[in-house]
Amino acid sequence: MNATPDMMVAGLKMVAALGVVLVILFALLYVMRKFVGSRMGTVEGKRIQVLESHYMGVKKSISLIRVPGKVLVVGVTNERINLLDTLDESFVEQYVVSDMPKPFGLMLMDRLKKKNSGFKEKEKL
Repeated sequence: MNATPDMMVAGLKMVAALGVVLVILFALLYVMRKFVGSRMGTVEGKRIQVLESHYMGVKKSISLIRVPGKVLVVGVTNERINLLDTLDESFVEQYVVSDMPKPFGLMLMDRLKKKNSGFKEKEKL
């Protein structure tokens, strides 16, 4: 008989399914920005920061930890944490922090902001 109503129904189902998928994606993005963002490297307002870690062996590592005014070099094993040295914060900022890549969470937020600003500029045109 007439195939047009079947095509309309299929098209509406496809658009509805796409809408559901987009709503789920935006909900996940919202949750990631609100709850996971603070754990993924956004360090605003935190007084203790792990600047860098280097693994020396199985369950053994050396870490640089920034506390107000100082940077601690600590050795971390499965059983204990030992203070190895204390560095001046200005020394670490000069040599270590400038070479550090941005955390993934901050890079993702920057990219999303750039994408959003691009869309806003296109809407103005």
